[in-house]
Amino acid sequence: MAKKHKVGIIGASGYTGYELIKILCKHQHVELVVLNSESYAGKKVSELYPDFLDEKITFTNYTIYEINKMKLDLVFLAVPHTTAMALVPKLNCKIVDLSADYRFKNPKEYEQAYKLEHKDRKTKAVYGLSELSKKNKTDIKNAKLVANPGCYATGMILSVFPIQKLANYIVFDCKSGWSGAGKSSIYAKDASVIKNNIVAYNLSKHRHKYEVAQFIKTKFSFTPHVIDTFQGMMITAHLLLKEDKKNQKNQKNQNLTQTQEKMKQKVIQIFKNHFKDCPFVEISDKIPDIHVVQKTNKLIIGGFEIDENNQMVIIAVLDNLVKGASGQAVQNMNIMLNIDEKEGLI
Repeated sequence: MAKKHKVGIIGASGYTGYELIKILCKHQHVELVVLNSESYAGKKVSELYPDFLDEKITFTNYTIYEINKMKLDLVFLAVPHTTAMALVPKLNCKIVDLSADYRFKNPKEYEQAYKLEHKDRKTKAVYGLSELSKKNKTDIKNAKLVANPGCYATGMILSVFPIQKLANYIVFDCKSGWSGAGKSSIYAKDASVIKNNIVAYNLSKHRHKYEVAQFIKTKFSFTPHVIDTFQGMMITAHLLLKEDKKNQKNQKNQNLTQTQEKMKQKVIQIFKNHFKDCPFVEISDKIPDIHVVQKTNKLIIGGFEIDENNQMVIIAVLDNLVKGASGQAVQNMNIMLNIDEKEGLI
């Protein structure tokens, strides 16, 4: 058997860190040797997460010097914003950063979105959304540092990217499980806040909006909501389509239903062509369900219905902790280390 790649996690005790642990422990081609957590160093993972069955694996707290001496192949950073930019220049291996620190090509845009100073303007990262294009996937493969996308950003970008030019305006209405807010959130501390409830927040200026704007050039709005479920996410994209003069002429000879169905099938084919080599993206003409994607690295895009106002509705579902975070990070690792992209994720 081929020698396993040595990998580590810094920030291993949070929700995304724990998802990484679960995935990497079943991965055939990696050895997880660093599970850094300042708060839980020396404690078993199963003490913090009772559903984790391996009683031997414990959290660590190695220094960066010690990690570099281990000569790891790759490190995951599941740390708070601004922490990654302090660690990345010090690490001597490939890195997948799950924070937002390197998601913006221009550090000034990061500072505007996060209202924080970016202290590492020299290091350049590749945006880790392999389904964007073949070039992007190649860039990930050759990268030293990959910026793992945000969960909302993953769903929004992929749900409209192939047809964004067909729309005058896009409205994203998004619902996420409360795990996306993290272990220190009010939802984690007080279950009654979200119980039988839905909470809208950052109505027009969520930070992922500006991350998405790097790739979606059609004007759009975005409002997120937290729902009463731990993990899972639904993106509802309302695309106000441009008027097609050719279609307007065809409507004289066809009824509205026929015209809408023709457009729907055209769009579905565009999506299928774009994602044909993407093992974790499924295209459906039905309305996808969150239950199908929970605890998987799948992203399902469906719906594609058009109403009488020439508005197309597209639904995308994914798991905010997996395809929206840790699963996507492992997918990027696989590409970076020349491992089968699906390894550990199916």
